[in-house]
Amino acid sequence: MDAPSLTPAWNPPEDQPLPTTSQIASRQPDRAQHPLLDERLVGAQLKVIVDNGENYKNREVVVSIARIEGVVSIRHYVYNTSKGLVATWVSSKHPNPTRDNGLLMVVKGEHCGKYVRRIHHRYQEDNGNRQALIILAVVEKVDGAADTLTGEQFDLGPDSLCIAVETKEDAKLNANLMNSLREQARRRR
Repeated sequence: MDAPSLTPAWNPPEDQPLPTTSQIASRQPDRAQHPLLDERLVGAQLKVIVDNGENYKNREVVVSIARIEGVVSIRHYVYNTSKGLVATWVSSKHPNPTRDNGLLMVVKGEHCGKYVRRIHHRYQEDNGNRQALIILAVVEKVDGAADTLTGEQFDLGPDSLCIAVETKEDAKLNANLMNSLREQARRRR
């Protein structure tokens, strides 16, 4: 007779089904390649587009990037219940380079994890294609108060950015934060 196992059984959260073998096998490559599963984004609340062909059909939702048991995951909260989303269902909601002035987060490249706000935009020719770049200012996000400009600025394409969640109150507090930088940018054009 075999000795009983001393290893406790693994109990998944009730709101998550057990992963299939193919999901387990494909999880690691997705994790390494999906931009929202970067450690530098943990704690961020972002607007994304989710499409799994069933419950979410190109639906915009707010997600949180969280570390659960040491693994970075994309979480969607519905009625105080956290639900993990499969990374392949999720794509960043990118800003419009000429219009979106709200809070943004860099989700790709060396500046990943930084909160930024749009100053202005410019166009760049790339192999005969005209590409819009967003001129950005890095901010320190402060809940319940106006954000602080760090002085750091750079240009990125909209595909490196995701729209971040900002309360109406925080948006009002930050409504005039970028005015002087935007005015300076308009004068240079």
